[in-house]
Formats: sequence, C-alpha cells, structure tokens
Amino acid sequence: MPDLIEKYEIQMAEPGCSVGTGRWGVLVTLPNDISAVFPYLNAVLPKASYDHENQTITWTEPEQAYALRPTEMRISRVTDPAQGRAAVAELVARINRIWNERGTITPSTKQRKPPPVMEIFKLLPRTNCRQCGYATCMAFAAALSQGAAKLEQCPPLMPEAQEKLRILLASN
Repeated sequence: MPDLIEKYEIQMAEPGCSVGTGRWGVLVTLPNDISAVFPYLNAVLPKASYDHENQTITWTEPEQAYALRPTEMRISRVTDPAQGRAAVAELVARINRIWNERGTITPSTKQRKPPPVMEIFKLLPRTNCRQCGYATCMAFAAALSQGAAKLEQCPPLMPEAQEKLRILLASN
C-alpha cells in the first residue's frame, strides 16, 4: 500500500513574536491533499481539535504542537532546525502509519473546538511581561487555546488561575 505522504518541502522560521528565544516553527508544504487522513487522526488523537467542514486538525503533545491543513502541516515549539526536521520525519511516519492502518480504525468527524481565547485571557495576569515568550498576554492566550504554549511558561500566573485554566483547557 503506498504511503499518503511521500514528498514534502520544509521551511523553518523563528516566530516574529519571539525572535531569539530559541523557538522555531516548521512549515511543511505537501504536493497532495492529505485531508482524507484527518478523521482517522481525530479517532486516535484524543485531544485533537478537528474541524471537518474547514478541513483542519490541531493537537499538542508534551514537546510540540501540530496543525494540519489539506496541503500543509505546521509544527511549533521546535528548538532548532535539526529537531524540526526530525519532528517532521516522525509526523510523516505517524500519518503514513495511521493511513496504512485505516482499515482497523473507525474514523471520527466529531468536532472538538479549542477554548475561547477571551476566556483564557481573563484568567491570565494581563501584565504583558513577556516572560512566557509572547509579546502580550493576548498572544499567549491564543497560543494556549491552540495548544502551542504551556501554562508553565507564565511565571506570574497565580495557582488558583492556573488550576482554572487547566480545567478550561482540558474540557475542550
């Protein structure tokens, strides 16, 4: 059975809001549409945010955050270009494995949406101190909503607010 992803191009970039922080993002451009695998990924990734209508799926793992569209993949929280290339190779292998095992997986189009950015923002200290690596608390809230950031990145976050945010982020 042929793999779903056989060719791709990689571009590495430092996010404009956190230049010099040692964080990188990876953009993978694909020559073919891979959206047929999204319902299978959604079935096996319990915390994925899947939008069947707009053909997007995002999820986070301890080290990276992922966003897929039909002809592109993005990986954030990469520490350097070598790790970025390795993360892409792992993601491609994982997607191809799931695609090749799709006969044993019940696809799911259940839509999970990330928590609203404003609900997250209201629980943050709103100091715009940049200790998290983002220019503003609103940018950090958006990153948290998408799973591209971790609560631990915000040193001024009070324990009570941190617990409320954990519950909010886990419920979606």
